Amino acid sequence: MDDFERRATERIDELGDDIDQATFAAMFDLFRVSSRLISDLESKVHRPLGLSIAGFRILFTVWVFDSLEPRELARLAGVSTAAVSGVVTTLERNGLVEKSRHDDDRRLVSVRPTVRGRDLLSDAYRAQNAREQELFAELSADELEVFVSLLRKVLNTRS
Repeated sequence: MDDFERRATERIDELGDDIDQATFAAMFDLFRVSSRLISDLESKVHRPLGLSIAGFRILFTVWVFDSLEPRELARLAGVSTAAVSGVVTTLERNGLVEKSRHDDDRRLVSVRPTVRGRDLLSDAYRAQNAREQELFAELSADELEVFVSLLRKVLNTRS
């Protein structure tokens, strides 16, 4: 436990006995590791390729599905529809995605990657995966499998 976590734990302790220290520690560390990993990937992988982490997430999500409406894109990428709008505008301006209106309902818009977007996504994901391998190198194959299993268990928890 580093100094920040130790101090945070002490302060949380002051809130009373109804605070579960184990779940606090799990969430505290999950937030910290998520922030560090996102920052690392953005600075070492995505920015050098001309993408933000949000741009990568949106481009990756559209690439996975070939074509998505913005509200579905927001849900799957875990961002707001307003954020999707801004990111898609930037990606479109850079020639990485294109928007099209549905023939049967012109109010509906779909976003799809362009050939250039697919190529950039391929390069970005290859670079990201190489960095992922470096970041998880300290875990054995079995530990990584358990880690993924536990993360999925938390992700699948419904509230």
